Amino acid sequence: MGSPTTLRAIQLVQLPYSIKPILDITDSLLTHSANPYKMRQFENITHISVHHSAVEGGTPQGYARSHVNTNGWGGIGYHIVIKGDQIYQTNDLLTFSYHTSSNNGYTVGISVSGDMSKRNLTSQERECLYAAIMTVRSIFNIPVENVMGHNEYPNNNTACPCISMNQVRADLKDLDMKLKYMGSSDSRRKSAYTIANQILYMYNLAQGNDGNAEWALNKMIQLEPKMKELGLL
Repeated sequence: MGSPTTLRAIQLVQLPYSIKPILDITDSLLTHSANPYKMRQFENITHISVHHSAVEGGTPQGYARSHVNTNGWGGIGYHIVIKGDQIYQTNDLLTFSYHTSSNNGYTVGISVSGDMSKRNLTSQERECLYAAIMTVRSIFNIPVENVMGHNEYPNNNTACPCISMNQVRADLKDLDMKLKYMGSSDSRRKSAYTIANQILYMYNLAQGNDGNAEWALNKMIQLEPKMKELGLL
């Protein structure tokens, strides 16, 4: 089976926290019909370049208009834009877009909307940034060491993304360990033990005569259809 020639509508990888699904808005963004972006080979993608937009209140639509009308680019420079608690896919991941000068052939550009030279990432922005990075890493098998800030690439004299990339990489390594543990036998045994204890607690609570007993009984009865479905009843 050959490598993919297009990567649209990407789906989030498993995460230890919940965020909104990625929205692919690529088709709604302005592009340069006379000077379209070219495409890249899947095998050539080895790095992620992290950015900030350097302005507050911007939108993917606004960045696309600026990149096309002012810069003359084929479309928006970023492959992914994070705005608040939402991740937007803004280019096919194989698009040869412009975001990290002289290093665009092998990088996926992920930008947080906002000016991080004047404030810190919010918790929502950080979670979305890490989710986007983890998703792209899983697609291309990119190691943590190859997740770099715009300013860490050669021939790019900029402060962007104005966040600590050492912290980002350390946090990504922690996420890798959490996800590895989530899939381990020890983790599943711990989850099974917690479930068994909770069911026993609810059963004992249901033996009483107060409102808590009625609540516990109702909760346990709600498990009946699922347990029948699994052949446990």
